[in-house]
Order: sequence, then C-alpha cells, then structure tokens
Amino acid sequence: MLVREVLHSAPVTVPPTCHIDEAAKIMADHGVGSLLVVSSGELLGILTDRDVCVRGVGAGLTVSEPVSGIMTKHPFTIEGSADIVDAFGHFRKARTRRLPVVEDGEVAGLISVDELLVALVVEFNGAIAPIVRELAAPQIPD
Repeated sequence: MLVREVLHSAPVTVPPTCHIDEAAKIMADHGVGSLLVVSSGELLGILTDRDVCVRGVGAGLTVSEPVSGIMTKHPFTIEGSADIVDAFGHFRKARTRRLPVVEDGEVAGLISVDELLVALVVEFNGAIAPIVRELAAPQIPD
C-alpha cells in the first residue's frame, strides 16, 4: 500500500503571514492539529498545535505574530509513491508524528504516524484473514 492511498483529505494550508490566532482558529474549524505553511505552492513549513502553545503563546508572543516565526521550517517530506512500511523509516528519521506528502513537487496532504499504523493493520488483516479462516475451520478435500 502506498502513502497516497492513506490520504483522506486535502491539506489545510496557511500562508506564512497568517497570524497565530488565525491559525489556531483554522485548526479548530477543520478539526486538525497541524497546518502546512505554503507560499506560491511551495511548502515552507509545518505548524502544529504544540507550536502555537509552546513556541507561540507559551513563549510570550502575541497572537498577532505571524506563524512563520514559530513553524518548523523545511520539514521532512515523503513522496505519495512511498510504501507505507518504508514511511515508518521516514518518521524515525524526521523524529516527528506528521509528515507532509508531496506528489510531483506539489503538496498533496499530510499523514500522521497513527494513520499509517491503522493502514498497516488493515493491510495486514487483509493478508492474514484467509489464513486465520483456514486454521479456524480447515477445508477438508473430498
């Protein structure tokens, strides 16, 4: 299974000039914990709810500051054509729980380690279910 097959929705993006309070509202409105920061189609960074709390408000910044000051710049990315098993290596290397997904140089989405785990379990279940059925109720040839 490929990473692109696990993507469920379009990425939620903001420009680097977006204010911290606006970004927090966008996260709340979309029910997400992170935003991709883009400008002219180029991925500049990723902003998480933790960034807003720790690097922003917790560090004494005003909520009218731009997200460019608290985002993670130049985040690790993963190609949509990568296998989900290989993706776990990317997560370990990046030391993060979310990775932007790119396709042909364009931002295609965002994937979390949790989404990959669920996809892996579903794929594993599909592969092993016939074996489990055979072990539970063996088919005896006539």
